[in-house]
Amino acid sequence: MVTGERVLVIGVGRIGAVTAIGLAHLLHDVTGVDTNAERVEELRAGRLREAEPGLRAALKSALRLRRLRFERAVAPGDYDVTFLCVDTPPLPGGEPDLRQLFAAAEFAARVTARGGVVVTRSTVPPGTGDRLEAALRAAGRRDLAVVHVPEFLREGRAWEDFREPDRVAIGANDAAAGERVARLFADISAPVYRMDRVTAELAKYAANAYLATAVSFANEMADLAACFGADTDRLFEVLKADRRIGRDAYLGPGLGFGGHCLPKDTAALEYVAASRGIELHQLRATIRVNAQRVERAADWLAQALGGLEGRRVALLGLAFKPGTDDLRASPSLELARALRARDAEVRGFDQLVRTAEGLECPGTLPAALDGADAVVAAHRADWVRAIDPAAAAELMRRLVAFDAPGALDHAAWSAAGFATNRCPRVAARAGEGAER
Repeated sequence: MVTGERVLVIGVGRIGAVTAIGLAHLLHDVTGVDTNAERVEELRAGRLREAEPGLRAALKSALRLRRLRFERAVAPGDYDVTFLCVDTPPLPGGEPDLRQLFAAAEFAARVTARGGVVVTRSTVPPGTGDRLEAALRAAGRRDLAVVHVPEFLREGRAWEDFREPDRVAIGANDAAAGERVARLFADISAPVYRMDRVTAELAKYAANAYLATAVSFANEMADLAACFGADTDRLFEVLKADRRIGRDAYLGPGLGFGGHCLPKDTAALEYVAASRGIELHQLRATIRVNAQRVERAADWLAQALGGLEGRRVALLGLAFKPGTDDLRASPSLELARALRARDAEVRGFDQLVRTAEGLECPGTLPAALDGADAVVAAHRADWVRAIDPAAAAELMRRLVAFDAPGALDHAAWSAAGFATNRCPRVAARAGEGAER
């Protein structure tokens, strides 16, 4: 077992916190630093605001073992390896905003020990490592190597993905620095792929672009299936049974991809390619299909309800995907805004989300359904699948259901009197749907 490295993690948001806690559990001496005083105090106290199974217990364990601490400021020269885990949000044109990253690198230049390594964990465009090395040299730190280790952490399963990842990618132009960083993860049982830095930088973008493409493809196939009255669930079961696709494929219909990563990373990759004169036709189509999903849902509801003005819609599932409480770039919230723009009233419910800005969240499922003209299943979560359509019908004013991810048993909902978007023959006359 390799131990003893002194590690600094700059930025302890979602990715930084998982990285710091994970490295502490690998028996390294880890300090997390952040300018957000509230975040630092929460982590020091063992509190974690994110809904990440297992991570809070891991945080408390690392704090008890005194392998992990959180600070707002640190002394220079104390750290062998410094991880940069700050945000790289999109600018209006899709270009990643790297100002926080370069500010973190400037800080790393002051605090990293002689001959240390600076590791970028943030998602960055290809070639960013070269720019960081130049900035470190300009700061008088020619002794520091830059290595890129992209994170492949799924929200809602981040701790599992850190401990048991599909792979660990180490991007280094200096073999010794790459090996030193690889040793930090030596006790993780997963394939380790060593590569040059620019390849590792591109790997995260390529992975997210592929996942986003799968989402948009699935949504187009779900639309086609609905047009023909085909069974969408069985369609995707057949697709996933193909060994070339895989049963665990990121494949299924919904309101489109959201969250912090896929929207910004697809936009960033398109921007980066365009800056080199390359047009990514497939990626552009993926983004365009995704942008249409929310309005398509709003249009169907408007048609089914004979207009949206004054209609009440119960929106079930508010985070950008089930299993997390992250509302960033949530397609559900985009749909809520689109419905409200057409003068509908929207109530939201999610087992992991208590409040959402600009949206009424009654706090219970029955309260969200009470008096609703339509219900939208935005998540394929167990609690959505378990809803009794007859009980829902007793609470609602009109019986219209839009099932974005294929979470509902449409035969059962139709039997309870609902018009649904997955039963085209019923949906065609949805404007005449039952009113209670």
